[in-house]
Order: sequence, then structure tokens, then C-alpha cells
Amino acid sequence: MIADTSPLGHIGPQSLPQNKSEKLRLNTDQFDDKLGSFFSNLNWTDRQILALHFAERLSAWEIHVVMSMSMSDVLCRIQRLRKIARESIQASRNSAPRFSLK
Repeated sequence: MIADTSPLGHIGPQSLPQNKSEKLRLNTDQFDDKLGSFFSNLNWTDRQILALHFAERLSAWEIHVVMSMSMSDVLCRIQRLRKIARESIQASRNSAPRFSLK
């Protein structure tokens, strides 16, 4: 099928409303957002350190300078956040069903 010759009225799923006055609504996810709950339990400083270290790829020394925190505090927080994330991932792996090829 050539894209240039396909009629425009038939593109997209059939469930889209044909009436333009109808609004499309997104359904909320029904599953438990574990990542959102992980971040909601952190304080502002921990969230900033996570963002700077993992998203912005700043070193502990750069975070120490930017946030005016002691170097030991930054290192301890990064280590603690890694431990919490590691435990969270491990817990989610243990709760997931295991599949085998037996």
C-alpha cells in the first residue's frame, strides 16, 4: 500500500471519536508506580543529589561545590541512595513471577 494514495479518513484506530466535539481522555495507569513512590519518600536534598549525580552526571565533588554541602555528606547520601535503590530493585525482582524453560 502506498502512503500517498491511502485515504486520510481511515488512518488511526477505529476507536477514535468521529465527532470533533468529543475530547480524547487518557486513562490513568492501574498499576502501582513503585518508582514514583520511591521518589516521593525522599526529601528535597536527596532528590537533588540523585538528579545531579545520575541525570546530570556530576561527580560527588561537583555536587559538594554546587550544593554547598560537606564532601562526606554527599558521599554518604549517594551511597545510601544507591543502597535504597538496589534494595528496591531486588525487592521488585523477588515479587515478579519467575519463568523457566523446563
